[in-house]
Amino acid sequence: MILDKNAFGIWSFIAKRAFKSTFLRPDSDSKQEWIRNSFNKTEIGIYLHIPFCKSLCPACPYVKILWNEQLANNYLDALKKEIKIYGKSLNGLGLKVVSIHAGGGTPSLLNPGQYKDILDTLNQYFEVDAKSGFGMEANPQDMTKEKAFGFVEAGINELSIGVQSFHRKNLKTLGRTHSVEDSLEAIVNARGAGFKLINIDLMYMLPGQTIDEWIQDLEIASEQDVEEVTTYPLLVTHFVPIYQRFKADSLGSQPSKRVFKRMFYTTFDVLEGAGYKPLELYGFSRTSEKYATVNLEMEGPLLGFGCGAAGFTGSYEYQNTCSVKEYIRSTLNGKLPIAGERSVDVKERIIRWVVSRLFVGKGFDLCDFEREFGGKFSDKIGEFGKVLKILRFFRIIRTDRERLELTKKGLFSANLLTWSFVLHVPCTLAGKYSETPWPPKVVIP
Repeated sequence: MILDKNAFGIWSFIAKRAFKSTFLRPDSDSKQEWIRNSFNKTEIGIYLHIPFCKSLCPACPYVKILWNEQLANNYLDALKKEIKIYGKSLNGLGLKVVSIHAGGGTPSLLNPGQYKDILDTLNQYFEVDAKSGFGMEANPQDMTKEKAFGFVEAGINELSIGVQSFHRKNLKTLGRTHSVEDSLEAIVNARGAGFKLINIDLMYMLPGQTIDEWIQDLEIASEQDVEEVTTYPLLVTHFVPIYQRFKADSLGSQPSKRVFKRMFYTTFDVLEGAGYKPLELYGFSRTSEKYATVNLEMEGPLLGFGCGAAGFTGSYEYQNTCSVKEYIRSTLNGKLPIAGERSVDVKERIIRWVVSRLFVGKGFDLCDFEREFGGKFSDKIGEFGKVLKILRFFRIIRTDRERLELTKKGLFSANLLTWSFVLHVPCTLAGKYSETPWPPKVVIP
């Protein structure tokens, strides 16, 4: 099988039906005022997209470009200019930054001094909570002792290392240039440097990967001195090189859906047995803390800075241009690099909140919902309540007067819906906005 957007059966159908949206190119004269009036909370997250890579992984669907030092310097000038534009535009709203996350691309290609400049710029134009987490995704090869200490000194206190696998053949399949030894050394260096939270990423559903290999990866991960382990399947979008290799049958196929299910539940068995608690369907932690706040993409408020970054304020969602050169040109000319925007009403925000907490976080207390939206769950949920009734009938979720949560049977169904959504919405959005820098209209999915 190929784990693409058509591989999830009924869950692909639901994702396509439930999350339709249209992004339009904004009027340059109105977007700053629209953003300013769209926040529903004052505590916000910030995402920084760093698109540069030393090599391009064939399965990565996100905005990326080969490393070029001069281009990277120009890009960072534009990134700081974008932060300044937003900071001045949103001044007086009382916004407080409680989480910062640098993704990519390969954010660890930058040097610590460059991150200090970014953080200084954020502090100049925003109120950054002293307790906020600053998380960075890292390639194992970049995490030398010197750079690890430098990143901590620059203000980065959380790290997510892209280990992916502890088996050499799997790294080769993924086109990764780091070795197993690089991963193990990176973990030791990160711990020695004093990061307060270290996460490692592992990937399953790889061509030729066996359940025994996956169990070994999980066991090796659990033996490392890390707070969190994040696991996710190899998703295949139609616009990445690895998709053509699958179609040409040069890689073989991914494991079957039956093996997918076994790998998923085995993850819980192994990591829970090693003392990790599942904070999400794919994230397991030895503490109650969680690396970064990726869920803000669904729930908001989140400001996305950089080429290809997306933001969601609570009632306004936007997508930056996916062209690095156009991002730099537009931003350095004093214009926000937003290529597409849309409004989000309360009904959709309720669905996003429920889906994020139920299908990713495994459940929520009804009192939390009522505190968030100011009314009873049964009165506010609207037409989406019919979907929840069907899920209850099939024993995918269970409810009582105080809580709504997934059943053990429902965990895998929620997993399928989650990854189907990722392929149909954010991956499709990135793909369509990569076709041309400033499309007039993009419909998702």
